[in-house]
Amino acid sequence: MSNSESPLALITGGSFGIGLSLAHHLITEGYDILACGRTQAHLDEAQKSEPDLRVIRTDITNTADLDLLFDEILSINKPMDMLVNNAGVSYACDYTSDTTLSRDMASAEIQTNFVAPVEITRRYLWMRRQQGWEDRPATIVNVGTPGALLPLEPNPLYSASKAGFHMFTMGLRRQLADTPVTVVEIYPPLLDTGLGPDLQIPHKEKFGHEAIDKFARFSVDGILAGTPDIFPPEITFVADIVQRTEAVADKLNPRMARAEGWEQHVVSRMGV
Repeated sequence: MSNSESPLALITGGSFGIGLSLAHHLITEGYDILACGRTQAHLDEAQKSEPDLRVIRTDITNTADLDLLFDEILSINKPMDMLVNNAGVSYACDYTSDTTLSRDMASAEIQTNFVAPVEITRRYLWMRRQQGWEDRPATIVNVGTPGALLPLEPNPLYSASKAGFHMFTMGLRRQLADTPVTVVEIYPPLLDTGLGPDLQIPHKEKFGHEAIDKFARFSVDGILAGTPDIFPPEITFVADIVQRTEAVADKLNPRMARAEGWEQHVVSRMGV
């Protein structure tokens, strides 16, 4: 049972799949979990399976919903020490098909997979500052994908939006390096989470609940150990690509810096 001493964590997309499994294993480690999701029925089922789970219906792409979500966090009346940006969507698309060419196929994935988690991260860090939590250790966990590192032909918008979030995560980690906030990125293997019912997954029966639960346990162990990048052992190419990218970034970044007075320039250019 959660109590005032339990560290609080928010998991977006926490009503099923990887999100719910992460919630389960964090609860077993003594965490108080608030899970948000877009579908109330999924949240109700999640709460039945995890009676100690707090839930709130939230469309993370909706500003009003985010306002309510962060009000809910404050109403719990204790610091939030972990943010898990897990929510995501994936749609098959084909730029030679009428289905893709006749409608906007990009906005939903870009908003959910990139814009929304960036905004939630901003709000969380601002909340830490406003509430006087900045000296507390905290963890931001971003659930990425190996698909952010290479183009997935059946759903290139998923790759593109997740690639943007991956780069944001790498940059965020560098900016927060001298703060008490640890930034973790998780790279799940192929799992049948229900994220892409319009995609064909070979031998999908091997990647269901048992595989999801096993990877969630592996990920929670890594998160609690402070591991910055959590790679499944079976997909070694992911670690190789990420480590090579980090090495190049380490060489390039010292040559760049924000200009003097950059904040004033940004505000002026944005007109806010």
